[in-house]
Amino acid sequence: HRGHGHCIAKGVEPHGMMAEIYGKQTGVCRGKGGSMHIADLSKGMLGANGILGAGAPLVCGAALAAKYRQNGGVAISFVGDGASNQGTFLESLNLATVWNLPAIFVVENNGYAESTSADWAVSCDSYVDRAAGFGMPGLTVDGNDFFAVYEAAGEAIRRAREGGGPTLLECQTARFFGHFEGDQQTYRAKGEVEQLRNERDCIKIFSQKIHAAGVISADELMAIDR
Repeated sequence: HRGHGHCIAKGVEPHGMMAEIYGKQTGVCRGKGGSMHIADLSKGMLGANGILGAGAPLVCGAALAAKYRQNGGVAISFVGDGASNQGTFLESLNLATVWNLPAIFVVENNGYAESTSADWAVSCDSYVDRAAGFGMPGLTVDGNDFFAVYEAAGEAIRRAREGGGPTLLECQTARFFGHFEGDQQTYRAKGEVEQLRNERDCIKIFSQKIHAAGVISADELMAIDR
């Protein structure tokens, strides 16, 4: 679930996170949040949300609080391409623009909402076009390129902190696995996943870039893989 990665990125302690996923009392939410509603307010991780698209309005509230307190805080919402069709998400884009909130709306576009292709369910070719409809700037980046995401997110955060308002960031990524355990993914073209693994694996892309930049040697990368 995407919330687990966000926990790690925010510095949530892995042992407490895993304990929470397994419903243990030693978890960061004492086992009551679980995988879908995991949160750690002490780290600024306001919580994943098992309700499709329901996190975006909460982010508007967090951004409004940051704006009121003038503490430099920026609230960030993460949704998939499927949740981006929810009314709550679109209403949040409008509200954030009208109130000029320090917020970022990240669409992790992996091309599928469960088994439904985004080509069938989304009315426009780019999510940036949706942002423009609300008067909000947007940017599409390669979501599998760590450096591209870091740079784009940094610019959006800078803009929000300087009073420039919200930004929509579409991260184009890939889904290697099915939506659930046992999903045979018969709705995908033959060889699609294999091609994505070969061409769009974020770890491979990251490794290639840091090796090309001279940050790490090929032998060191091989040692890490082992």
